[in-house]
Amino acid sequence: MTPSLPEPAASIFVLAAGLVLGSFLNVCIHRFPLGLSVVRPGSRCPACGTPIRWFHNVPVFSWLALRARCASCGARISWRYPLVESLAGAALVGLHAAYGLSASFAVSAAFAAALLVLFFTDLDHRILPDAVTLPGLAVGLAVAWVNPFLEGSGARRAALALAGAALGAGVLWGIGAVWEKLRGVEAMGLGDVKMMAMVGAFTGPAGVLLTLFAASVAGAAVGLAMIPLRGRSLKDTLPFGCFLAPAALAALLGSRTALAAYLELLRGGP
Repeated sequence: MTPSLPEPAASIFVLAAGLVLGSFLNVCIHRFPLGLSVVRPGSRCPACGTPIRWFHNVPVFSWLALRARCASCGARISWRYPLVESLAGAALVGLHAAYGLSASFAVSAAFAAALLVLFFTDLDHRILPDAVTLPGLAVGLAVAWVNPFLEGSGARRAALALAGAALGAGVLWGIGAVWEKLRGVEAMGLGDVKMMAMVGAFTGPAGVLLTLFAASVAGAAVGLAMIPLRGRSLKDTLPFGCFLAPAALAALLGSRTALAAYLELLRGGP
């Protein structure tokens, strides 16, 4: 569907919406691990608890204007806040450029927002909140019929979403159980299992396999690199959700193309 606004006005509007979305995602990232509501109370300084005035809460720009400090107590404001806002804005602009205002845009934007929250909560707290993964799973299954990233249409898409959710959860649960049995070390928590169920509901079985492959390769490479740099060992756990999140978004956007190219290669095509 062609946007009613001409360019560059349409992209500017989408960017602004993405920055505002990123501001809300920051609230989710901060509050979900603490078990707090994301609705009440309103935004406030984590250091002094002072409510943040609306003109001090403009995404990115307020952080720059305040020089990364609270207007009330002068406490440092983490660079993470404008980063998340910028990432959300850039994601929405890129998806809008690729898909316009369409079902593809709506599905991929919602998925990207959930993955942003999961990435940073896992990075900060080693937590993949049920408040994201379980509603995300439900949404992925609910929109499967109209999810253009799943092959086919209607019932076939719904079947692929169910199969993807089962495969994503089952594979990670099985690997974790075997690893813990053999090595006595917990490989991953149930948060990863629930996250992959959500990923599978959006991407289907092919997306699950691509996500796990890409995340495992990236995780292994980073883990090996950190051993000499930080004195870690292979028994140290890594926040696997941080690797699953970008891999899952790439899988959503490219798994069908990658699968088609792979099948063409098997057939001996050009």
